[in-house]
Amino acid sequence: MLTINRVGPADLPHDATQVMIPMRDGVRLAADVYLATPEARGAVILVRLPYDKDGVYCFMPTVSRYFRAKGYHVVVQDVRGKYRSEGPAEFGLHEADDGYDTIQWLTEQPWCDGNVVMWGDSYYGYTTIAAAIGGHPALRAISPRVTGSQLSMVLEYGDGTREVEETARKLYFASHYVDADRYEWEPDWNSRPLRDTFERFFQQLGKRSPNFDAEFEGESRFVPPPQKALLESRPIPALYTIGWFDNCANWSWHDVRALSQTPAWAAHLYLRLEAIDHENYWLGDAPVAPHDDHAADPAAMDRMLPRYLDPAIEFFDAVLGRSGDLAALPRVRYEVCHGEWRESDTWPPRQASDLEYHLAPGLLTTEAVPEESLAEWTHNPVDLLPSTGVNPFAALFDRSDLSAIGQRGDVLRFTGPTTLRDVDLIGTATLTLRLTAPAGANVHVRLLDVTPEGAFLVAKGQLHLDVPLAAEEAVVDLQSIAYRLRAGHRLALDVMSSDFPDYVPECPAGADPWTSLPGAPATRALTLGGANPSCLRIGRWQPEQLRRIRRRQGSE
Repeated sequence: MLTINRVGPADLPHDATQVMIPMRDGVRLAADVYLATPEARGAVILVRLPYDKDGVYCFMPTVSRYFRAKGYHVVVQDVRGKYRSEGPAEFGLHEADDGYDTIQWLTEQPWCDGNVVMWGDSYYGYTTIAAAIGGHPALRAISPRVTGSQLSMVLEYGDGTREVEETARKLYFASHYVDADRYEWEPDWNSRPLRDTFERFFQQLGKRSPNFDAEFEGESRFVPPPQKALLESRPIPALYTIGWFDNCANWSWHDVRALSQTPAWAAHLYLRLEAIDHENYWLGDAPVAPHDDHAADPAAMDRMLPRYLDPAIEFFDAVLGRSGDLAALPRVRYEVCHGEWRESDTWPPRQASDLEYHLAPGLLTTEAVPEESLAEWTHNPVDLLPSTGVNPFAALFDRSDLSAIGQRGDVLRFTGPTTLRDVDLIGTATLTLRLTAPAGANVHVRLLDVTPEGAFLVAKGQLHLDVPLAAEEAVVDLQSIAYRLRAGHRLALDVMSSDFPDYVPECPAGADPWTSLPGAPATRALTLGGANPSCLRIGRWQPEQLRRIRRRQGSE
């Protein structure tokens, strides 16, 4: 029997007033109102989330009181179908329209001065983006954190490759999108086919998730609007916060790269790049001790709140003319891991690294490797490489030592020399591999800081092949980094074919990894050195530039 804990709505805070806000179709959404000065008209910070506006997990009452103390009215709303709101729980379908209708209701209240801004993490960061797509003229700015417009979707690259699917989307649907409540349970990740553990959960629960079931019924309708809808919407000031260790950073960077190339939006885009994971744990505290756990220790929460909320307040104040000058705010603020905060007018910064590391047998070197060689590994689908921690959303909570992973026969580890001085790795991190692998193969890559205490994750990327490759280039996007490799440390790179249970395992080509059984072991190979080497670039190269080069070469 599975242990299932059902979590319903928490008690209404004593200092909040709940209202039911009508949507255009008559469905009413529950919202808590926190007024800074009840008799005074003022700007409103709106938060729309599916995690309980009154619950402990997202601590919205605490967040609301912090914003309120800065002079803002605050409204926190359960999205459609969740907790105290009416309607069915349907991921991604209604947020643009419901955001618009909620903003319209706010502008009609006597305490609202007609200015609304939105803030939020993860899905409640996504709702800020969806509201921007909705385009209500009273929405003046958004501050989405650790999220993106295509949240939870598998990104395709147009060159026969795409991302490896994360298991989190289907687990999310089986936990948060069954009905109005939340269900806490642990899948048996050893179960095969992978879907079986979810079927046992639904059978024991006595109900199903339409969102989960739609994943297996062709193209799901529970998806966000395409990114094109954001790019074509009315631009407003947007402050994106991205965590260097956030497992959702791929969707953040997907937006930022596209917005940066769209002139109207680029003029309104601001970035804050922090050494945090999705749950806002900070690298400087990793691994997190009990007294530094903001989810468990009130004093740690008090210490975390200024770092968490003050950047948005500064941004909103400048947009609304309350204090500061928006034009004077730096376009990019970024934290160098194990270093200081810096500012830039663009990302990657003009002072980005210009580094190229070549893969040689067992080595990562800045020197060209003239002779070609072959490095092979054998992937065994019944003996998968473990993911880096217990919770992919809290990567820094129990930051794992990955030293032993490099000893496995199904991992290729390439290790650089010991650094004699601190080296800052700043910019995009893009790996080009000359790969031989069949269609259906997965490639996972981890960039590591090898220290006297162990080997720790710096960045990671992954790739699924929809076409076979024979000593052909594949581009793995490790997103961006700002990391200080300290003196006495070494840079290392692991290449493998699994990262489980964070990502679905490989399956036979054309099969569904959720419903198929493991296939046979298979050998893959990298071509190292020579005229077209496998290499890691850190600097100003963008992955799409390298993919365009690959597509041109393939057509010649």
